[in-house]
Amino acid sequence: MEEIEIPDSIRCEFEIKGGIDGIVELLPDDQRIGYISSIARAISDPVRLRVLFALCIQPMCVCLIVAMTEYAYSKMSYHLSILRGSGLICSKQEGNYLIYYPTDLGRKVVEWIGKSF
Repeated sequence: MEEIEIPDSIRCEFEIKGGIDGIVELLPDDQRIGYISSIARAISDPVRLRVLFALCIQPMCVCLIVAMTEYAYSKMSYHLSILRGSGLICSKQEGNYLIYYPTDLGRKVVEWIGKSF
């Protein structure tokens, strides 16, 4: 491998961590990166992010979520499936209604976003 010139200001710490190989070993594995990526994709859409925040305030059925967002049921179904697939929300059947709730992970994501931005 060709010698890479790096600034002196980071060289010592870089070498302590074992160089490129050491840093690669410290990275999350591919499965974890994929999981994190799915969460990032889920919250990258403003509608989904708004729904996640709203569900942290109040569990809701689809009819309330549609009224709040003014989105069509079919479009909202798609957004809810993305949030559910990433593990940020879950649902529970109550009679004729499907009630959506944030998961613990969903609450943690909202809390982290709220503190960070």
